[in-house]
Amino acid sequence: MSQIVFRKFASAHVNRPIWAETKRASITCSEEQIKLVFERCDSDQDGQLTKKELKKALSELGVEFPNVRAMSALWHADENGDGRVNPNELASLVKYASTLTSADNAY
Repeated sequence: MSQIVFRKFASAHVNRPIWAETKRASITCSEEQIKLVFERCDSDQDGQLTKKELKKALSELGVEFPNVRAMSALWHADENGDGRVNPNELASLVKYASTLTSADNAY
């Protein structure tokens, strides 16, 4: 099981940094649930995840810096180098994403 952080922003105060306004809550998420998020974010339903779709999924999972993490996810999971994660590469993507969600909750 992985922990996923969801951030909820409180009302902003002019003289306080935004990080001071962030409230954190964690939930437990299985690799199967992470996989379902990735499958749901396959917007064109072609069975392959683009960087844009990865970014959306990682954002939904509450991962910080989803754009950077999407590039990193492609690097980790895109075994054939076509710039997409296909169904054969999905298991690697899910493993990578589960380490991200754990690391993002470490602090």
